[in-house]
Amino acid sequence: MKKILVIEDDKDLSSTIIKFLKLKDFICEAVYDGEVALYKVYENHYDLILLDIKLPSLNGLHVAKEIRKNSHTPIIFLTSLSSQKDIENGFTHGGDDYLSKPFSLNELYLRINAILRRVYKNESIISICDTIHFNTETSLLIKDDEPVHLTSKELRLLELFLQNPNKTFDRSTIFELLYDYNQEPSEASLRVFINTLRKIIGKEKIETVKNIGYKYVG
Repeated sequence: MKKILVIEDDKDLSSTIIKFLKLKDFICEAVYDGEVALYKVYENHYDLILLDIKLPSLNGLHVAKEIRKNSHTPIIFLTSLSSQKDIENGFTHGGDDYLSKPFSLNELYLRINAILRRVYKNESIISICDTIHFNTETSLLIKDDEPVHLTSKELRLLELFLQNPNKTFDRSTIFELLYDYNQEPSEASLRVFINTLRKIIGKEKIETVKNIGYKYVG
């Protein structure tokens, strides 16, 4: 699963975007301030960044310029500034796309997918070992040249681990990913999902982090 950082000081808009993208199986984090955004980008890996221009403390153009000094993570500007000059500034400061407000969530989703396909086109296959591979485009797990059936929750959990190797996820984060707002998280079910994945990809590949959660050993 791809991880997106949403840098937008309008908290209502940020919340709307994140809720929508989570329904599309993205992992999202929200930041409302330019300086805080830079700290997050330096400390974490993101597959794509949604970036407003009018931000507190440091505007989005400066944020993008700083990010580009160390990272090629794709950036989509989301902004009410829509003149030709504004659009040119967005691209010259490191943006990969520019979406003027107001915009439809579906258009945003299409643009995100277009950029991710282009940027990560050669990274669709994750090799777990010599005989087990996962295709991130088709969400298909192959073991010994045969497809392996997974439930939707097992698949989400596997994608989370594979896209974030060696990162520890606490149980609350996993529950948020696996269960909708009207579903009751189950510790027992999570243990079943973990055991199922361990049987398929190897017990040593998913570590239990005591009193916290789990991590995939990449």
